[in-house]
Amino acid sequence: MGNFKLDDVIQFTENHKWCGCFGYIDEIKEYDNDVRYMIGVPIPDGGTAFIFSMESKNEFEYVGNAVLVPSRAEEE
Repeated sequence: MGNFKLDDVIQFTENHKWCGCFGYIDEIKEYDNDVRYMIGVPIPDGGTAFIFSMESKNEFEYVGNAVLVPSRAEEE
């Protein structure tokens, strides 16, 4: 399912309005013969914006794997 894994760090490309921003893969789901990623992007006020992106749109690229990420609800 998809080319990316949970907690992969990505950077949005020029195909997305958040071009240049870094984020991490928070959720992966198969959706209508495609893969939908929910990407967490830290924002300056201390929160996290969650952005959905389809793999077929090529809106982001792989940077690395995150070492520290917010805990997931099922892990708490």
